Amino acid sequence: MRSALVSEARATLALAVPLAAANLSQIAMSVIDTVMVGTLGAVPLAAVALGGGFYFATVVICQGVLNAVAPVAAYHVGAGDREAAGRVAGSGLLLAMLLSVPVIAAMDAGARLLDLIGYDPALASQIGRFQHAVCWGAPGFLLFAVLRSLLSALEYPRAVMIVLTLCVPANAGLNWVLIFGHLGAPAFGFIGAAYASAAVQWLMLLGAAASVWMLRRRGQAPRLRGQRRDILPDFRRIARIGGPIAGMIALEIGVFTLSAAVVGLFGASALAAHQIAINYASITFMVPLGIAQAATVRVAAQRGAGQTNGARRAAFVALAMGAAFMAASALVIWTLPRTIIAAYVAVDDPVNHELVALALRFLAFAAAFQIADGVQCVAAGGLRGYEDTTAPMLLAAIGYWGIGFAGGWVLAFPLGLGPVGLWWGFVLGLTAVATLLSLRLNRRSAQEI
Repeated sequence: MRSALVSEARATLALAVPLAAANLSQIAMSVIDTVMVGTLGAVPLAAVALGGGFYFATVVICQGVLNAVAPVAAYHVGAGDREAAGRVAGSGLLLAMLLSVPVIAAMDAGARLLDLIGYDPALASQIGRFQHAVCWGAPGFLLFAVLRSLLSALEYPRAVMIVLTLCVPANAGLNWVLIFGHLGAPAFGFIGAAYASAAVQWLMLLGAAASVWMLRRRGQAPRLRGQRRDILPDFRRIARIGGPIAGMIALEIGVFTLSAAVVGLFGASALAAHQIAINYASITFMVPLGIAQAATVRVAAQRGAGQTNGARRAAFVALAMGAAFMAASALVIWTLPRTIIAAYVAVDDPVNHELVALALRFLAFAAAFQIADGVQCVAAGGLRGYEDTTAPMLLAAIGYWGIGFAGGWVLAFPLGLGPVGLWWGFVLGLTAVATLLSLRLNRRSAQEI
């Protein structure tokens, strides 16, 4: 038993480490955009923050649908049918092209919506310009998402890591050229960041496509096409599994976005402190997200091979890894909160006294929910390996909104705890989701044994 656990831990780590590194690389590109555009002033920075935030929220929700390619392809790989895995990925590529159309349309609608709700016309115009430029990267981003899922299912996640790691300096270099007008290029200002982001998303696709092509040349990857009669059934299977994944992502993005807006009611210092704590928590979250992605593949592959005990073992080994990493992360936050805040603002500047005091309190809550956040993420990943996504979405809705946001609202306003109440809501909501999804995973995995 012990040898089986050690073997599974090694297999999971082999997948999770490159995937977590890839996730951190994507976060790094976002940070680079913010830092480089920040030198241009408040309005360009706000335009990139709001326009980019809306774009990436939209495209990531669509990516959620395509994430279903990973468990489906991994199941076929585990069953020894790589051609079926390639067929599903080929159908996923076609679906990605179709999904890019509403993403591009949403960017145009989003810009108009800002005018309708009374945004400052100058700021709304700048946000609209950014969205209209960056959205042309959507096809590249979504096609890359499918190839990333296939590479993970084939257990070649290092290719994903290498591609995204190389895209970090590429993103910085393109920003430097297009924002500031170096190397003879015109200075596009903050729109240059949109052009750079769109270009990098196509570079991500080219890198992933080159990786699949090289594996194909070595006989380690299947052809990415199948019969026309298989396309609609593949679409239905991807949508059945991926639709709820996208819904769960939307629920999570929605609760954190709305909570940030509510925190803003308590003033600029509260909102800035909130952003610091949430931003740091989002960085640590990238590691359990990588473990969750590995869990999806390992569980699905074991099921495809008919190893139901192995699938259950894969799910709970990943769950233990996610909890262990986030426990270590919580310890870091508890012991070094001022160091974390110092990476964002000058902690000794009297001007930032209120901000730092609030950030210290918010980081204490972030430390408190680290383990729950990791567990709920990995449990959801394990359930995706079982192609169980609808019930987890509904459980997440209860936890995030019915317990987390509603409870935080009551604590913040009727009970008078202010923004601290909303952070109590995060702890309550994430703990509820972690508990519900873990119980669901235990039940679902036991049913197949």
